[in-house]
Amino acid sequence: MTATVGVITNPNSKKNWRFPERRGAIQRAVGSHGIVRETRNLEELPIAVSELLDAGVKYWVCDGGDGTLHWVLNTLHTTLRERDGDDLELPVIVPTNGGTVDFIARKAGLKGDAVSIVERLCRGLDEGRDPGTVRIDTCRHIGVGTSEEGAPIRFDRLGLATAVAGVANNFFDKYYQLPKDRGALAIAGVIGAAAAAGLLGTVAAPFRRWLPSDGYGDFFRPTHAEIEVDGRRLGFTDFMSLQIGAIDINLAGVVRAFRHAGEDGVLHFQAISTTPVGVVFNVPNIVFGTPIRGRQVFDDKAREVTIKATNGERLNPVIDGEQFYGLDKLGLSLGPSLRIATLPAA
Repeated sequence: MTATVGVITNPNSKKNWRFPERRGAIQRAVGSHGIVRETRNLEELPIAVSELLDAGVKYWVCDGGDGTLHWVLNTLHTTLRERDGDDLELPVIVPTNGGTVDFIARKAGLKGDAVSIVERLCRGLDEGRDPGTVRIDTCRHIGVGTSEEGAPIRFDRLGLATAVAGVANNFFDKYYQLPKDRGALAIAGVIGAAAAAGLLGTVAAPFRRWLPSDGYGDFFRPTHAEIEVDGRRLGFTDFMSLQIGAIDINLAGVVRAFRHAGEDGVLHFQAISTTPVGVVFNVPNIVFGTPIRGRQVFDDKAREVTIKATNGERLNPVIDGEQFYGLDKLGLSLGPSLRIATLPAA
């Protein structure tokens, strides 16, 4: 069977679990142009990806949030490397607005839900028009570590935006503890609660033992690591936050980050060594994507970054909103570029 359009739909994404009938609507929108495959867990994803590759699918629609796109992209990349080696060209990805943040769809300017996007894609194909595309960079993460069971970890993933450690990472821990139906207000709420905890923890430090726990006690605990950026070692080793982006992103209209990654061929790396109050004073810069202030801050373009955890710590990166654990060392560099479809508005 040959197909032009392939849709991988995640029934567990925010919009799909609320409207389970959407799968049938997507199938009707695709029509004779392609294949729709529903993957209920990660074990089913390689089978679906292989089937779509064998069918010669040109346009890969990821029906779900940024996490769905992340898993599809990495499974696709791994499968293609096994078939063709590292010299490969990734097919065109069509992101949708099916999750909480959808920063990748925002980056491509794609509006509407999966059904609307597939209808516009297939309508253009019926009229003999291929969609336009934009190229964006990816970040390749190669690391080593140890699992909780003591087994060695060999880590190799593509991503677009990563909270490596510290405050950036802890944000997702708090965010994912909230009810599943979360969005911009939840993002703002976590940022506000963390800022208040940082100020209170500093002002009331002598009385901390008598204060009730707010759940943010470890939010501002620094991460110990040795870091090299493009072959030069940073002169500080205690970091309040570490994060990297391959594209400039917009988190639900609340947080804008990685302004330097709007330039092709570079990553934007941020390593912040400061106090909790220093983080709080930088909240406006974090929210609006302006330069981070401080004497021990790296906030600039990079091509290769190496991070080695020290003092017995581990790195637990959050890549495109997906959480990973147990790394001792992580190398970050430019990965293969990704073609994202652009479509006219409905």
